[in-house]
Amino acid sequence: MDFSIGCSYLQVYMEEVVDLLDSSGTSLEIRESATKGIYVDNLTHQYVTDDQQVYELLKLGDANRRVSSTKMNASSSRSHCCLIIDITQKDSEGVTISSKLNLVDLAGSERIDKTGASGVTLDEAKKINLSLSCLSHCISALSTGGQH
Repeated sequence: MDFSIGCSYLQVYMEEVVDLLDSSGTSLEIRESATKGIYVDNLTHQYVTDDQQVYELLKLGDANRRVSSTKMNASSSRSHCCLIIDITQKDSEGVTISSKLNLVDLAGSERIDKTGASGVTLDEAKKINLSLSCLSHCISALSTGGQH
């Protein structure tokens, strides 16, 4: 039985998807296909063999993540991020089973009056709050059977 484990790490910053494993900061596109489902085009996918390699990818990605200082927090994340772990198993008969685990870290909502945000930090706070509000509406609609 063979296993492979691959990782990708992205952030959603100011409504743009950015690959945290690529320091270029290029904005990526979200796509959908019949075979892949929903995916991020050109997102780095790094195969790993142990937990230390996953940790190194997290450190690399965190170094590329958008952070800023506010009155409330010396190092405030300015983006949502997602670590995607793909696990594929292939048995001796050639049967393949794949699973995907998405670990998400959402930036916290911000009270502008408490954080003292201004300029770019204020723009970031508005986008963070808007995206969290949209997510809340989606979850509410899904839980009540409404439209989302």
